Amino acid sequence: MPGADVFSIAPDEVHKSVEILFDIEAEVDRQTADLVDDTAETAQSLADADLAIGTALAEAAAWWKSDRAGGFTALCGNTGEYLAVCAESAVEVDDYNAGDFASLADHDRYPGRANEHASSRPDW
Repeated sequence: MPGADVFSIAPDEVHKSVEILFDIEAEVDRQTADLVDDTAETAQSLADADLAIGTALAEAAAWWKSDRAGGFTALCGNTGEYLAVCAESAVEVDDYNAGDFASLADHDRYPGRANEHASSRPDW
């Protein structure tokens, strides 16, 4: 069927992508933990000198780790887990799924996807 191969992703390829997402999650976690550790001594020295910036620096580093980077790593990890399950349990994306995507997807959110791979959709 013309164009259908553009949708095919072998489960092993999906699992490779999942491994990359998990690696990114772990690396960002490691680097942000290092950031907090590296900042702690400086922040404490500033706080000991009665400078308000010491406390602010420690709080900023903790915020960066938990809220900013933590939100990103959670997205990486959750997406990876979802894709790993899909690789084993979901149907392969084909004409039927492409048609569902075309009719159900929010094309304001996914601009340019409305006619993507239209050759594999006989109804287009």
